Order: sequence, then structure tokens, then C-alpha cells
Amino acid sequence: MDKVTNTKISRAFNKAARWQIIITVFISCVSLLVAGTNAAISAIAGGASVIVGGFAGMMMARRPNGGTPDAVMFSLLKAEVIKVLVIAVLLLVTFRYYRGLVPLFLIGGLAGAVLASGAGLLTVNNENDE
Repeated sequence: MDKVTNTKISRAFNKAARWQIIITVFISCVSLLVAGTNAAISAIAGGASVIVGGFAGMMMARRPNGGTPDAVMFSLLKAEVIKVLVIAVLLLVTFRYYRGLVPLFLIGGLAGAVLASGAGLLTVNNENDE
């Protein structure tokens, strides 16, 4: 992949990550008000796992692997697999070691970050069309 593609990937990730962080903090604040500190930490853990997984996937997608369509698709597939594995490992660690876990709020933080990622990427797509 060329430098322009890497720049677009980085810009898309930064835009999506910004929205993910905003939504995760918002859900955490609501969780804190509704159910307390453990719920807020659980929401942060859910959102953070998606953000870190997205970062790992982005780093994998930025690696130059040649310019053929096959190489690009394989690179994107590897990036998606890495992203899912990082999210799964972080969630497993959270479930295993955080004793005050509130699963409903963990799932809320996770879902909010995933939805914010899609919204962030949609806005980047709109900017690229101009």
C-alpha cells in the first residue's frame, strides 16, 4: 500500500477513535450515575477493548504488502482477525481478573464503541467523497 492509503487509514482510525472515546466516556459517566463505580469501570473496559483492538487492526492494515488486490484483501483480512483476537483477549482478561465486573455495562460500553466506530468511519467516507 502506498503512503496516501496509509494516511487515509490513519485518518479514518483517528476519526473513529475520537468518536469511540467520546461515547465510551459518556456511557461510563451515565453508568457511574446509574449504578456506581464498578459499572463505570466495566463500561470503560468494554469500550477500551474495542479501541485497542481497532488500533491493533489499523497497525496491521498499514503494513505494506504489495499493491495487488489479493495482497490488499489478505492484509485487510489479517487486520480484522487481529482486531477480533485483541478484543476477545482483552474481554477475557477483564472477565477473569476484574472482580467488580458489571456485565451489562461492559456490554454497553462495548456496543457504544462499536457503533461509534461505524459512525466515525461513515463521516470519513463523506469527507473523502468531496
